[in-house]
Amino acid sequence: MFRSDHPHDRHDRHVPTDRETAEEWGGRIAVLRDPPPGWFALLGRQSSDGHLCHLDLNYHLGRELVAIVQTSRPVPEHHRVKSSTTPESQLSNFLGNSERLDPSVGPAPIDAPPTPGLVRLDGEAVPVEVQHSLGCLSALVPKLPGQQGYVIVTAPAEHWAAVSDLVLRRPAAG
Repeated sequence: MFRSDHPHDRHDRHVPTDRETAEEWGGRIAVLRDPPPGWFALLGRQSSDGHLCHLDLNYHLGRELVAIVQTSRPVPEHHRVKSSTTPESQLSNFLGNSERLDPSVGPAPIDAPPTPGLVRLDGEAVPVEVQHSLGCLSALVPKLPGQQGYVIVTAPAEHWAAVSDLVLRRPAAG
């Protein structure tokens, strides 16, 4: 990622609202079917060459990051910069942002080979491979019904039952 420290660049930058992000996305995203009491989600976005390609729901309990559910869609072929995330990269992101791993360490150490698991999406059980690192899990749902894209869900093992039950909904336009 390139950033500019030039003051002119910072003042002209528009940060889209959740409503603008929802309208730009246009499709559905994965959300927890039944978030545990006290959990709330913050919406994050990632673009590549101006194309909105990832929407993250970062679930928090108080000040603690407890899960990330990322819905992604492909970048158009004519774009120069491609973007993809993996369960391994999402684990590193989650572990660093939740202060479970010093971000300067680099990629999250994978504890063991992936294990078979299930993520429920709109009530259907989807077989997945689950990655493990430092007591946290991450899995990729490779296809979404009715739209292009995929979902990666990441959380500590103690929250896996809650975060592995997802539904597809339009992003909240708050």
